[in-house]
Amino acid sequence: MMKMNKWTMALAAAGVVSLSSVAQAQEASAGADALAASTTLSGYVSTSYTLADNSSTALGKTNAANRDQFKLDVVSLTLSSAQGAGEYATGYTVGMWVGPDDQDTDQELELTQANIDLRLPVGNGLDLKVGYMGTVVGYETYEYDQNAFFNRGIGFAVEPTHHTGVLASYQVSDALAVSVGVVNDGGNGENSNNGDGDLTWLASASYTLGDGTGALAGTEIYGATIQDLSLTAQDAADYWYLKVSLPVPVEGLSLDFAADWVDSDNGDDDEIYQIYAGYALSDKATLNVRYEFGDADNLDMNGAAAGTTTGADIESLAVGLTYSLWDNVTSRVEYQTTSANGLDDDDTVALNLVYSF
Repeated sequence: MMKMNKWTMALAAAGVVSLSSVAQAQEASAGADALAASTTLSGYVSTSYTLADNSSTALGKTNAANRDQFKLDVVSLTLSSAQGAGEYATGYTVGMWVGPDDQDTDQELELTQANIDLRLPVGNGLDLKVGYMGTVVGYETYEYDQNAFFNRGIGFAVEPTHHTGVLASYQVSDALAVSVGVVNDGGNGENSNNGDGDLTWLASASYTLGDGTGALAGTEIYGATIQDLSLTAQDAADYWYLKVSLPVPVEGLSLDFAADWVDSDNGDDDEIYQIYAGYALSDKATLNVRYEFGDADNLDMNGAAAGTTTGADIESLAVGLTYSLWDNVTSRVEYQTTSANGLDDDDTVALNLVYSF
């Protein structure tokens, strides 16, 4: 039975309000309360201090405007509602960067994602992500709290980060998962579109080797591609990505291999190979190493436009220590050195704190 206080009953008796309107208001309030209860707010604050010996032609994350100073990297806020387990379960995610950022957009508020999660009762359940979302290629992401290193690698610089469209994911078995999607183009902006009606296809697959593969059991293989079908965009490119995570018979040690291949229509091609190793020194401390090498004609480094910075015989080595001294805080100190033919060497020491909530 609907519950009302004596003042509401008196107003209803006097004809000032109707019982149906009161019921509708209470139902709307209950719905709003349920929505608020299902929505979570999470995010992080990242701040850093960087020492860098480089110039405007060096390969590195820090340029003259960012080195040798304290910096508020970004405040990241995410509103989300987790997708349930039902046949037609739904959810959503909205991510925002507030304040300055390292994408050189000069925007105080920038969307990092805004998408809807939908499930269809097809087989084990077909999950759809619709809207503005992260890409399917790459070992590292644009979010500071999801990478082992504060300074992102060369591989990240040759990849797109976002797409607008639809991505369908399906868990074929415990070992195999696949995704296929269609998006506007390879650009990073919200509603990025070449305007020619041609779309871009995304595809990825992950597979874990089973017990029957002997010493390779537990190996995780992930492959992804972006096929840009645009006929008019000068910067259209096809991307191929592969990651292999090997099981290592040493407790606390992880070892991953990754590779990026970019085939651009304008001839600016990239080929970057990466090795990532991590070793847990204790419950609080982890030592990370990243080594990269390759060639790139289409780098977007130091805020320069894609294609304006090139590098042959690129080599980059990063060594970092992550330590959890305070609750919810990731503390990182790292050294990175990068070299390439025709470009200045880059040596960087960075200190980074990330508070996650």
